[in-house]
Amino acid sequence: PFACYMYGLFMAEVAVELATGKTKVEKMTMVADIGTVVNKLITDGQIWGGLAQGIGLALSEDYEDIKKHSTMLGAGIPYPKDIPDNMEIIYVQSKRPDGPFGASGTGEIPLCGPHPAIINAIYNACGVRITHLPAYPEKVLAGLKEKAAK
Repeated sequence: PFACYMYGLFMAEVAVELATGKTKVEKMTMVADIGTVVNKLITDGQIWGGLAQGIGLALSEDYEDIKKHSTMLGAGIPYPKDIPDNMEIIYVQSKRPDGPFGASGTGEIPLCGPHPAIINAIYNACGVRITHLPAYPEKVLAGLKEKAAK
C-alpha cells in the first residue's frame, strides 16, 4: 500500500552478567536503506532515537500492568546510561523513484529490528532464548539456571 519501502539490518553486541542475568548493549549497528538521505542530521537523530527506543523495548520497557507501569519510571524507559555510546549507522542510498527527492520513510525502521537483534545477541552470548519481552535480568538468570540444570 506504500509508494516506497525502507529496509534495515541490525546487529547488537551485548554483555550478559552471568551472576545476575543483567544485559547491557555495548554496541548497536544499523544498516539503513531509506532511499536518499535528504537531511543527514535529522535522519541520524531519528535513527538514534529509534535504536534507543528498541533497546528499551528489549530490556526494560513493560506496559503489562497499567497500575504498576503507568509512570515513566514504572514503565522502564531507559536511562542514558542504558544506551551505548557506540551506535553506528551505515547508509545504503538507493534512490526511490516514487519518494520525495528519492527518499523513503525513516521513522519506523529503526524501531523494527533492535529488540530481536538484542534478544538474538543474548542467546548468542549465553544460550538463553527470551520469548517474551522485556528481557529482565531475572528472566535471563532463570534461563541460565534452567540451562545449568539440564
